[in-house]
Amino acid sequence: METRMGTICIWLPRVLAALLAGVAAAAPLAAQPQIVPLGPARVWQRAEFRVEQVPEVANPFDPDLIRVDATFTSPSGQSLTVPAFWYQAFARTLVGGAEALTPVGAPEWRIRFTPAEPGGYALALAVQVNGGAVAPTVTTHFSVAAADPAAAPGWVRLAANQRDLETSDGRPLRLAGANVCWPEKGGTFDYDRWLGTMRGAGEDFARLWMSPWWADLEQTPGTLNRYDLKGAWQLDHVFQQAEQDGIYLLLCLDFHGMFQTSNRNWGGSNNFWPTNPYNRANGGPCARPNDFLTDAAARAIYQKRLRYLVGRYGYSPRLVGWELFNEVDNVIGPALLNAGDVVAWHQEMGQWLHAHDPYRHLVTTSLTGGSDRPDIWAVPELDFSSYHSYGEAGTIRSLPALARSFIERYRKPVMIGEFGVDSHGWNLAADPYLRGFRQGLWAGALGGSVGSSMPWWWNEMDQNDVYPLYGAMTGFLRRAGWHDGWWSPLKFANPGEPPAKLGGALPNGEVFDAELALTPSWRSRPGNECAIANPLAASRSAERLAAFLLGRAHAAQQRPIRLAAWFGEKASATVHVNSVSTGARLVVRVDGDEVLRASIPDRDGSGTLNNEINQDYSAPIPPGRHVVEIANPGADWMFLDWIRLAQVRTAAFEGGWQFGPEAVGLRNGAKAALYVCSPWVVYPAGAHLFNPPRQSRQ
Repeated sequence: METRMGTICIWLPRVLAALLAGVAAAAPLAAQPQIVPLGPARVWQRAEFRVEQVPEVANPFDPDLIRVDATFTSPSGQSLTVPAFWYQAFARTLVGGAEALTPVGAPEWRIRFTPAEPGGYALALAVQVNGGAVAPTVTTHFSVAAADPAAAPGWVRLAANQRDLETSDGRPLRLAGANVCWPEKGGTFDYDRWLGTMRGAGEDFARLWMSPWWADLEQTPGTLNRYDLKGAWQLDHVFQQAEQDGIYLLLCLDFHGMFQTSNRNWGGSNNFWPTNPYNRANGGPCARPNDFLTDAAARAIYQKRLRYLVGRYGYSPRLVGWELFNEVDNVIGPALLNAGDVVAWHQEMGQWLHAHDPYRHLVTTSLTGGSDRPDIWAVPELDFSSYHSYGEAGTIRSLPALARSFIERYRKPVMIGEFGVDSHGWNLAADPYLRGFRQGLWAGALGGSVGSSMPWWWNEMDQNDVYPLYGAMTGFLRRAGWHDGWWSPLKFANPGEPPAKLGGALPNGEVFDAELALTPSWRSRPGNECAIANPLAASRSAERLAAFLLGRAHAAQQRPIRLAAWFGEKASATVHVNSVSTGARLVVRVDGDEVLRASIPDRDGSGTLNNEINQDYSAPIPPGRHVVEIANPGADWMFLDWIRLAQVRTAAFEGGWQFGPEAVGLRNGAKAALYVCSPWVVYPAGAHLFNPPRQSRQ
């Protein structure tokens, strides 16, 4: 009896305490919340309010503990509910060229809202603690002044043609810009300069990242559902600056490195799973990366972050959309993320945003270049596709073809969300006259995607002052009426792809040495067959040949390089091997007969592209017409910098085929906008030719 009574005496106060806490949470407040406007309201401009006398809770970021919602009713009777958010003001200064932030005042609740019509509005505020209302709904009224109609951008949405974006007033939206995903040490001061200069060049788009080193709301230990208010304030500033400069923003919420543990690229600096706040080692719910996608607690916590983002940044008409991931396919694989779970997660989070974002911003994700995953792009909750193009040859033709293919298969617009002639760096040495850079920009702008291709390497672009190239493009497009009406891609009468077979050798043709360029993209899978009829065919080889020669570990993509050519006396084929992975083996055959075999060990065991081999492998070629085959029957990949064929005779292509100019363009009724390239400078062809051969009668 004493034991039972003792138990009752210990347990009963806990019950009473819990009951009293519930009563206190549901009881009316001594003072009702107060709504304080922070300035006059105007149409299509941010209206902001401070909310005072809100109950204190242990974690103001957790809507399970406290939920503050504001419902706005417009003069026409439309209602819209937005979540309030926990906010801290900061002052910024530059100290030794680096941004320093100092808190200003105490943290507080804020509400942001963008009115779309002038007149009188009602704002009804509801506060819940632990799921129960703590006070009757508080209502206030305010007026919204009219604004210049030219300054009313409208919300970004999909156009009816399933190819373009438009604003909610029905105007086409075509974008020209670049990635400016994070700053240097200047922080928001860098964005002040970048965005203003972009505006001066006619650009109107920028892509931002949230990452452990910038705008890290929930990307570092200790921030799980307790968001970093410094990063949030910096992102506020970038949004405000973009709105002033007329720049549309795409906000990427996570990048693939958050789930990497042992990736060797970039020196292993992208392996952020050990510091990911969702990792159980840091107090999160996930024992392994894939739990982020499947664990119910992890998904619920992530949706709380989405709610916060909607409340803090969803107000902006300049927000193109929410990009859930950067290159999520980089972390699909064993011990990382399961492909089916990635698809299901995107469906769920896309559904959540479409249901809870009152402004109905678009939702997307992004994949690496050459990674076409119908399972992801077919997800209906993803409103448009975002493709990343690096190191691809012949983009003047390939990017429009890709846009056409994506639109036809997935019935949604496509953005070339990242672009570069090299995925490892700006590499001005490979593109000294920026022909590859310009062709990528124009291939996006006139190729049927939602705008220009969006280059990476923004710091180098700024340092090399590429803005005049943007100004030339945007000025031309503005005069052409690119932003007005509906344009459709042009189809050109052209000779098509060069044949892989040759006709006869030309009797008086030159004999030349051909150094064949190869496309360095891991994801690119060209046919690997090329006829070397003349120096131009040699310079255009990267459009058909891959630098990665894959072994048995990639059997589905494994294919040898086959080169058809006429050879003279003392001819040879030389392969320059940059790097290999485990078990690579080089085999060279001439018309099926093996002339060279070499096992090439991975000398440093890293399996990375680092020029560890840096060696030539050569084989003689007899005179006459031959097919040279270069294969890797080994276990894993090798990377070739180039292939050199010595003493090649000029010949005709099969059927008399010839190269012609490459063109991309759009048509709007009787108008057309065209960009035309000489066949000698379709990047990387002729990249180092200051004066390419003159073209006539083309």
